[in-house]
Amino acid sequence: MERYWKHLVRGADERTRRFLAERETNPASPACGGIRGEILEAKPTVYAMTTAIACYLTPESAYYESPALLEALRLGAAFAARLQREGGSFDYPSCNFYSAPDTAFCFKRLISGYRLLTGRGASREELSPLREAYRALLHRAAGAIRDGGFHTPNHRWAIAAALLQAANLFAGEEDFAASLRTRAAQYLAEGLDCDEDGEYAERSAGNYNAVVNNAMLALYDETGEARFLDAVRRNLTMMLCYLDPDGFLFTQNSTRQDLGRRDRPDRYFYQYLALAVRDGGVFDAAAHQILADNRARGDLAPDCLHILLNHPELAAHRFTGCGFPREYRRFFPHSRVLRVSRPGLTYSVMAGKSDFLYVKRGGLALCVKLGESLCETRNFRAETIEAGDGVCTLTAEAKGWYYEPFDEPPATSDWWEMDHTKREKLVSSRLFTAVTIREQEDGLAVTVRTDGLDRLPLRFEICLPAGARLSHPAFSLTAGAGENLILRDGFLDVRLGGDALRVGPGFGEHEFSGHYSGEEKNTEGFTVFCSAYTPVDRTIFIKTL
Repeated sequence: MERYWKHLVRGADERTRRFLAERETNPASPACGGIRGEILEAKPTVYAMTTAIACYLTPESAYYESPALLEALRLGAAFAARLQREGGSFDYPSCNFYSAPDTAFCFKRLISGYRLLTGRGASREELSPLREAYRALLHRAAGAIRDGGFHTPNHRWAIAAALLQAANLFAGEEDFAASLRTRAAQYLAEGLDCDEDGEYAERSAGNYNAVVNNAMLALYDETGEARFLDAVRRNLTMMLCYLDPDGFLFTQNSTRQDLGRRDRPDRYFYQYLALAVRDGGVFDAAAHQILADNRARGDLAPDCLHILLNHPELAAHRFTGCGFPREYRRFFPHSRVLRVSRPGLTYSVMAGKSDFLYVKRGGLALCVKLGESLCETRNFRAETIEAGDGVCTLTAEAKGWYYEPFDEPPATSDWWEMDHTKREKLVSSRLFTAVTIREQEDGLAVTVRTDGLDRLPLRFEICLPAGARLSHPAFSLTAGAGENLILRDGFLDVRLGGDALRVGPGFGEHEFSGHYSGEEKNTEGFTVFCSAYTPVDRTIFIKTL
């Protein structure tokens, strides 16, 4: 870590500079992010203050023992206290009020700052008022977290971690501490939602996996129970297969707002570091690679200086390796995701998704869908997935149906008041679709076969990034956002920067581009259609160039 220490401190310094700048440019808010437009929020202030305290206590920082920073911290703590509700909670003012989860997220940073103040900064008399202010904020927050509820799976673990941290912090108040432990036990009794593959319920590689890992590490620190550390170990092992060769995370199977987002793994750095200290090996190499890539890009260092100061064993770690796994093949049966990385090509197959196949070569990524408009169905979404050695098969059945009249006259003539679940349905047609994805030396062969309903206009949809250059013996063009074409024959070369893929051969039996309602529109990218009427037995190749 020694060679990266200055980089980590510079990142903390830049965040602290912004914290101080906010005080100068927005007098109504003495801390970074306290006001977003007209919205008052404590969380950005609380987060910024933890980093600022770390800088104040770090000799290498430009803000070491800075009187101006100390004053900003005093004002920031007062600002947070003013926004803390009487019962101890903080709001997330865009939607959540009296919010125990958001209070728990604030608690996470408050207790980290408090531990700096009572640890590294314990002998500093000038920090005494700040220590008192922090302790009061923490005590009030703990009661609100205990008495509140939650919305999403990850909230449970943030709350449980905060409750146990508070119970240990206020252990001298026996009744209060016991009430916190009792409430934490209720959450933990639900069992950890980390499956044997290492996936958490929200499948959020870009955000909430890291949030839960943070809570699990805190729970391990407070209890010493191996199950919490084991969950982090499983997830970080899984995440090694969610890293694409271009340095971005695969987020297309997330159930949260990071779906499809281009996120880097920086937020996982200190978590890999925590496992590197214990286990070394791939965790050591991954932590090192994340930090080395971050510095090489000139990005702001991960916001973890406060963690390293509170955990000296992390700061003292010496890396022995560097790198991510470049080749892997991993099937996750619970998530129903196949992730494969081969030299020059990475691909992902997912059940339950309309965009069932993603292929990536360097910075060029494409996805594949099947349009099959049958009754309420708009796209093929695999119901089953089987993964073997170099072959993956997806299947689904779509039904065409119609309502029957009620057997008995309904109690009302108002359509919207009728209970349509009591109607019989007439199933007039069925379409069975099987997609087989087979590895070849130079790429993939994607075969689509249908059985059942005939004359349905099927659409093979290849979604490409806007700005890619498309070349064909008959034309050449730049892919425009929201635009499309039908590839009636031959192969299409797709280039983006120095990366290229070839897709085809094309076929075009019709020009139907989808139903007029409920259709997914590729407005940000370019779509290549290959079209045929069922029954279909067609193969599209995706080849490296």
